[in-house]
Amino acid sequence: MYLTKDEFLQKFGILPQEFEEADISWEELLEIADDYERRRPTLEKIRKEFVAEFLQDKEKEIGLQSYHSRLKDTEHLVEKLVRKRLENYAKYRKMDATNYMRYVTDLIGIRGLLLYREDWVNFHKYITHWFKNDPEKYIRDYGRDYDQNASGYMAEPPKVHTRLGDYADIYVNWIPEENILDRKHYRAVHYIVVYRGVYIEIQIKTLFEEGWGEIDHSILYPQRKGNAMLTEFSELLNRLAGMGDEMGSFYRRLQVVPDEKFQSKETIVRKRELKPQVKAAVEKRDLNEIHTMDDAVWSILKE
Repeated sequence: MYLTKDEFLQKFGILPQEFEEADISWEELLEIADDYERRRPTLEKIRKEFVAEFLQDKEKEIGLQSYHSRLKDTEHLVEKLVRKRLENYAKYRKMDATNYMRYVTDLIGIRGLLLYREDWVNFHKYITHWFKNDPEKYIRDYGRDYDQNASGYMAEPPKVHTRLGDYADIYVNWIPEENILDRKHYRAVHYIVVYRGVYIEIQIKTLFEEGWGEIDHSILYPQRKGNAMLTEFSELLNRLAGMGDEMGSFYRRLQVVPDEKFQSKETIVRKRELKPQVKAAVEKRDLNEIHTMDDAVWSILKE
């Protein structure tokens, strides 16, 4: 890493007092950075092997529209160590140049993108077929349980990050409820798999989630997380992105609705008054039974 300490703090928006609170010396961080630079060629080889074995030319089969992968660059690794220590993540307080590989689970990252949220089920079945999702194998102590020769299992339970109010029914048959988590600014399904002695983080998102997430990340994270106005605006646009996902899935399901169930816009506009039979149907409909957009539309179509 070629940055000086001052250049590093300025680039990542870390205040000098925050760096002091992280309680790690610049020299320790440089030791980690130097060790990581030596390991990068091996990790890059493992990344390419994982992609070739499990993802390449398999997108349609496993439910993905596309994917991309990356090896975390050295500067962002160092920045993450400082940030996580500031946030009082206990495991990051134990790290040094001899053991950081045991604790950092996203040095290799895979991001899979879905066209429709429901396509996630195909990917979940696929990845849990090749990487055993066994609670007995979950890592309890990253310092103690690390095995550089291990492969083929989940290091942690899969986790779903949703926004409060999101349609989460798709996940409940596959993911325990305690691992479906509410987040204001973030949506994704996370897997940490063990492959050839290395942790690989897999994030699965829809195209809507990815597009908005990239914009949000570039503006809000990490330097401006305390900006109340940007945070509120981020929450608003995040809700709109979630609605876009739901509309996409609903649009897909509309293909099975017979054409005769629909009227043209012109016909609807000309009808200034409800027909008596339609009015009666509306009056007798139990609004308490309508909870979602699907409920509302299908309650009309089935008349």
